[in-house]
Amino acid sequence: MKNTLAFLAVLALFATSARANPLADFQSRVRPELIKPFALDLGGVLGGASAHTGRTLGMPGFWAGVVGSVQTHPDRDDRILNDAGVKAFGVPMVEVGVGLPFKIDVVVHGIKAYDASIYGGGLRYGLYRTDLVDSFLPNVSISAFGDKVNHKYFSASHGALNAVATWNLPIVKPFFLAGYDVTEVKVGAATAPGVAGMKATARGSRFSAGVDVHPLPLISLRGAYTLRHGIPGFDFGLGAQF
Repeated sequence: MKNTLAFLAVLALFATSARANPLADFQSRVRPELIKPFALDLGGVLGGASAHTGRTLGMPGFWAGVVGSVQTHPDRDDRILNDAGVKAFGVPMVEVGVGLPFKIDVVVHGIKAYDASIYGGGLRYGLYRTDLVDSFLPNVSISAFGDKVNHKYFSASHGALNAVATWNLPIVKPFFLAGYDVTEVKVGAATAPGVAGMKATARGSRFSAGVDVHPLPLISLRGAYTLRHGIPGFDFGLGAQF
């Protein structure tokens, strides 16, 4: 347990160690052709923060904790981050989820970081939720999330669709996820003339393989290796669940 918590702490540190504020140079570096690659990277880490196992909480289930995602490096066309010297970057968020009837979860999350406010949420629906007699079968869920980002230099809207399968084993629960992100970034302030007010939309895929571990009662700890539009990274979550 201590080793796993240490691993998550390293991931969180890894997300911010390359640069205290990876968005600090956005205003001076943004150009019309660079908005879309930046939106692609931003949407990937926002989408990863919505990742969850395929088993819905169930009524009256509850989850509260910290989730996040880390991308190991920007996309090669994302010169806003690359030229600023950004290496690994990520987004942590505080998240709360509640199980409702009909195998539906309602989830909200958000954070204020990097001179930006990020908030959003979504719905998760259990296509199949196993019981004791069929625990060898995977739980399958689909989810849709939406997020808003308000930064002093730009704004962004993000939408994500996820499909997840997980096996509800006693302690370690493996899961596999496929996701799709659509992200629009609108420039609010830019040094280059004529760029303020411009916007672009990026679309990208996510594929994750991970485990959800329950080492103690009510404790949920999950981590996943994720490919975001072909770039490796990690997703993680730590919280209380019942």
